[in-house]
Amino acid sequence: MGRHKTAGYYGLAWMDFMEENHPDLVAEMKQNGSYEEVAWSVSCRALEYCTLLKKQHAKQNPPPKDPDEYRSWKFTRGYYIDSAVMREKVLVAVTTP
Repeated sequence: MGRHKTAGYYGLAWMDFMEENHPDLVAEMKQNGSYEEVAWSVSCRALEYCTLLKKQHAKQNPPPKDPDEYRSWKFTRGYYIDSAVMREKVLVAVTTP
């Protein structure tokens, strides 16, 4: 069974995490047919969380008007949000959609 492209960035990252850290759970989910569904679910939840964090960050840290400062702000925002999403939504042992 191959990976679906619809799993997206976060779903694929979750699959890699699970295969490396929880191979027994992966085998069980593949056997019952839920592995790709759970990956899709993780991806959807991660993207929703990413959207929420972007809104919160923009509210607490409005983007600067200067182009150079804006690039730095955007880079920092991206790093902060991706780190939080990965830590809190993706790199966890999830077994149900």
